Amino acid sequence: MISTSAKLIAGGFAAALALSMALPAAAQNYDGFCYHKQQNTKTKGTVIGAVAGAALGNVVAGKGNKTEGTVLGAVVGGAIGNQVGEEVKENKIEKCLNDQYFVFAGREYAPPPAPKGYTVAYYTQRPYYSTYYTHRNGRVVVWTPRRR
Repeated sequence: MISTSAKLIAGGFAAALALSMALPAAAQNYDGFCYHKQQNTKTKGTVIGAVAGAALGNVVAGKGNKTEGTVLGAVVGGAIGNQVGEEVKENKIEKCLNDQYFVFAGREYAPPPAPKGYTVAYYTQRPYYSTYYTHRNGRVVVWTPRRR
């Protein structure tokens, strides 16, 4: 049987994780977006963290509390692994599909669906490309910034 404190800790982690994932893209202050190859670093981080946390929780737990220690370790390890996976994903520099970076150009809009095998990646700082793109009236428009 899981203790009350273990339930509270697990519930707190779940609430924090849900809150961090609840902010929509439009609520952020993004410069633009592009399409990246899909990565599963968050999933891998969550699974690896949960397995490692369960093993550690089982070892650390006192006699008679192995189940609670394993479950609590898996929850905490999974939450930590998820965040580490997200950090790795955010810090990895990737090229945009076909070197096409779409600038919001003064207004944010919902990007068109990503091609199969790709995902939409939002940026707060614009990556360097010589040509950028934006969507206007349902069309892709090429935009070349002036160089100083």
